[in-house]
Amino acid sequence: MKTRALFTVLVFSLLLTAALAACRASAPASPTPSPTVAPTRSPEQALLDERDLAAHELGSAMEKARLRGASEEELAQITRAYVATIEAIEQELTARGATFQPLNLPPTPTPALQKRVFDIGMVTQDGVHIQGTYYQPAAVHAPGVLLLHMLGRQRQDWDPFARTLQEAGYGVLTIDFRGHGASEGTREWDKMPLDAAIAVKYLRGRPEIDPARIVIIGASIGANVAINYAATDPQVRGVALLSPGLDYRGIKTPDAVKQYKERPLFIAASSEDSYAAQSAQTLDQLAQGPHRLLILQNQGHGTQMLGKANGLEEALLSWLQEVTSPSS
Repeated sequence: MKTRALFTVLVFSLLLTAALAACRASAPASPTPSPTVAPTRSPEQALLDERDLAAHELGSAMEKARLRGASEEELAQITRAYVATIEAIEQELTARGATFQPLNLPPTPTPALQKRVFDIGMVTQDGVHIQGTYYQPAAVHAPGVLLLHMLGRQRQDWDPFARTLQEAGYGVLTIDFRGHGASEGTREWDKMPLDAAIAVKYLRGRPEIDPARIVIIGASIGANVAINYAATDPQVRGVALLSPGLDYRGIKTPDAVKQYKERPLFIAASSEDSYAAQSAQTLDQLAQGPHRLLILQNQGHGTQMLGKANGLEEALLSWLQEVTSPSS
């Protein structure tokens, strides 16, 4: 009896298990939930998000810098870096035709330059290698001054005055004429205006120099070269002649002064230097535009007149300031 009962319970359990399995098989499967798809951003929206993030980082970086007592130049560097990024993004948005509200950005400070003095090499139109020294100003949009030396001399004669001009905010270039100093070539006097031409081109190409405010100052034969070159370049703002001659080594000045027309002209010479003094007076009479004549007493020739308590450097600086003024 007990064996039959156990057998019956076992059979019933097997039938029940089979029935449950059949029920599960016939029941409809539960649907698998679809994954959630995040909405995609348009390229324009991605750019806007990037711009807004940069603006937020700019504010945060400026706040941290101020808290640690950062210098004005460091704050300016932070501003320039982030503003440049934001402006680039907005330019790209504009190029894509996107509609957006431009951010009200802080003004970008002009980067500060450091005064430097360094030598450079140039090659003239006729292939002569010319050496020069550039005195970089601690300013941008600065006027430029080219200094041309005397016969048989070299660019270092100008160094003290060049540094004075640099301190006053001018970018200054001195050169050795061909056949002089460290420059190559021979002393071909009639080709020296080509030396001035490549020097002016260098000055105009400097990023910190205002190419419309270039002045040339020459001494002795450098004065004759200065006016002859400037007569052919109407963009030269002014010329100063120290101890010029009507004719030095075939480089003549009267016709050049006439061709120079109505631009500003400064002329200086010393009375005992009779040929230069007489030439200076003649050229002053030929000048058609604003002109200034300064005749000194017993002060030497050309650059020898500089660096003395004779008023010449002060007069030159005053004249330069007037001639190179942005409003002139």
